[in-house]
Amino acid sequence: MKNIVVIPAVKPKDKNLDKFGGWGWMSYSIDAWKFWCDKHGYELVVYDKTSIEDTTKYRVTVQRWFDIFNFLDDKGIKYDQICMTDASYIPRWDMPDIFKMTDGKFTTTHEYDNFKWVYESIEGYKEFFNNYDLNIFDYFNTGLVIFNQSHRDVFEKFKKVYTENVDYFVDKQLTLRRGTDQTPFNYVLRMNDIDIKFLSPHYRMSHLPRKDLLSHNWQLNEDKTPFFIKYGLLWGFSGFDKTQRNKLMEDVWGLIKHNYVKEPTIESLIESINEDKHTNPTTTSNKFKTDVWDFFKDFKDKVCVEFGTHKGQTTKILSYCFKHVFTINKDLQSFDNAKMLNVGIDNITYVPFDLYSNGELEIQEASVALIDAGHQYDQVVSDIKRCMSVDKIRGEDFYIVFDDYGMNIHKDHVKKAVDEYISNGYIEVVKKIGCEPGHVFDGNKVLNDYEGLICKVVE
Repeated sequence: MKNIVVIPAVKPKDKNLDKFGGWGWMSYSIDAWKFWCDKHGYELVVYDKTSIEDTTKYRVTVQRWFDIFNFLDDKGIKYDQICMTDASYIPRWDMPDIFKMTDGKFTTTHEYDNFKWVYESIEGYKEFFNNYDLNIFDYFNTGLVIFNQSHRDVFEKFKKVYTENVDYFVDKQLTLRRGTDQTPFNYVLRMNDIDIKFLSPHYRMSHLPRKDLLSHNWQLNEDKTPFFIKYGLLWGFSGFDKTQRNKLMEDVWGLIKHNYVKEPTIESLIESINEDKHTNPTTTSNKFKTDVWDFFKDFKDKVCVEFGTHKGQTTKILSYCFKHVFTINKDLQSFDNAKMLNVGIDNITYVPFDLYSNGELEIQEASVALIDAGHQYDQVVSDIKRCMSVDKIRGEDFYIVFDDYGMNIHKDHVKKAVDEYISNGYIEVVKKIGCEPGHVFDGNKVLNDYEGLICKVVE
């Protein structure tokens, strides 16, 4: 016996697919919930077939309550509790175990998104339900509901009420235009005295554009994490033009999907970045990122300092290699971009600092530095000197990684500075990394030597 999460992911044959901009959005929800279930030791079940083929008269949202218990019985699935969640819901990667919050009760969230909609829906069905006084503040949302075998009878009662009066309900759906199952389901459960427990609002972040939840705390000027990701634990992509759902969920998933893997691969991280030196000459190549990963991926108890943040793309790779990453940049816009790319990664410290000022840079007990900031000779020399002055761990090697070492346009600057420190015996080459000599970027940027170097400070 175990808890299960059920996602209705039925693609009705009698529906216009364009209404939702396609059905790709379901996969993001399924992938996120699969990760969450695996993390907590639960099973994910996809409800992919309704018992009644006519999903125009008997909507999927309605049939899920008809079918769920028999659906699981037919599959031989045993369970303690069931969480039914819309396929437009994504749990945050660190969402707590909601099954432990139920006390064995029917558990859901309040519907506080649109009181006008709720009021009109309650009033629209009130006469049918014998003028039962359904309190608007007790009204629940059916996007996520947790229940168990003790609720089987009331689900059957809902099925009976609906099927015996299906023409009435279909007409109401077309004329009242205030939902399908939600309000009748509220009435049936309340009229049968079902004890309902409500989760906090963190477990229902929806109507994102209307509530400005896609924005961020601009007052802080330090964190560009969207409100719904920062403060919400469960995100519902509803309450806006449904044709936009697929694109919005796709964009959000692109930002956060790296959080939904136990052990990310370099391939998955590069995919989440989706840009390299061939499209953006100011970042590192995928080959460079891969070589850095291969060399440092087991440095998980060590600290890295990155000179030059840009968009935070290489920063992301470093964050999965090291215990902590300090990334340094004077341009705060770079931090804005980097924080958006690295949403959910909590081992990065963004250090606003002008590397070419006379200020003191206090970084303690680092093991690795990556230099990719100013590319003039004097700037590279300055960066190397700062690296040499970083507090190092006694008895351990200290590595310096250089980007753009072999780039033809930087040969009299980056390469010159690095080669001088090598020839003077201050650092030694451990590995050449990135794209090989002769490789061309952006037409006129040619590698006369390797894209990068991993060097070790000579004691």
